[in-house]
Amino acid sequence: MTRPSLTGIPLRLCSAALFLLLSLPLAAQTLVLAHISDRPKKDFRQLRPMVQFMAQELADQGFSRGEVRLFPDYEQLSAAVRAGEVHWVTETPLTAARLVQAGLATPLLRKWKRGQRSYQSLIYVRADSDIQSLQQLRGKTIALEHRNSFSSYLLPLMALQASGLALVPLDKPGQEPDADHVGYLFSRNEKNNILWVDKGIATAGSVNDGDWSTPGRLPDGLTDRMRIIHRSKAYPRAFELVTSALPEATAQVLAQRLSTLDKREPALMQRYEQTSRFEAVSAQDLTLLRQLPTGVTP
Repeated sequence: MTRPSLTGIPLRLCSAALFLLLSLPLAAQTLVLAHISDRPKKDFRQLRPMVQFMAQELADQGFSRGEVRLFPDYEQLSAAVRAGEVHWVTETPLTAARLVQAGLATPLLRKWKRGQRSYQSLIYVRADSDIQSLQQLRGKTIALEHRNSFSSYLLPLMALQASGLALVPLDKPGQEPDADHVGYLFSRNEKNNILWVDKGIATAGSVNDGDWSTPGRLPDGLTDRMRIIHRSKAYPRAFELVTSALPEATAQVLAQRLSTLDKREPALMQRYEQTSRFEAVSAQDLTLLRQLPTGVTP
């Protein structure tokens, strides 16, 4: 009895399977934009329209939708980046420098967040205070916003240390440092920061110059009752960064298309943390991100 030949069957099956595979569209990807946030509802509203729009702009790169991922701290953000779960990060210089120095991200563009190309950190006291200099804060308390803030954490602590002052973290309002240290505690946001100084919970506070000078950012009239005793040099306001999860060619397309949005989509830019424009990262910016000391706390 002659057995039926099976020789041609696998070839026909493979050909059919190959045809079906080639007929299917490439698997669409989700473009993930990440940010550290202690105000997730507000930040989600500000970031989501941008990442959704850019996912459409990058449809020719294989993306079909955009997603915002918010993290409470650098540790969780960096873990997600290491796991390949993040393509794009928008952050201030502190987190940007941490990512760059860890080899986790590459700066793509400098961001004019809230219309500011650069900004400064301010340290202030009540206008009726006897304190005139940073050195006089020894034995006193300063209110900072949170550990991920560049202008209201890293820069004021750097300024205090540069003035020869020793720092100690405090657990809660009302706790006092010893006479040889400056105690710091976290107000969580700029409004609490100035309210704590006004009410005497802290002797000094720190916010950025944009918050100080822009109406509505701080409670009405309170800056008139304060006096600035330190102003840092100007630093870049924010950066857009990309991770290794985004191919280099796609990153360049993203940079090109973001760079023209101020003219093409001004309303979208306004929603994106009131960004007025993007510009190329300079050699000076790269040096800052590579050399910025990010661990100044005791």
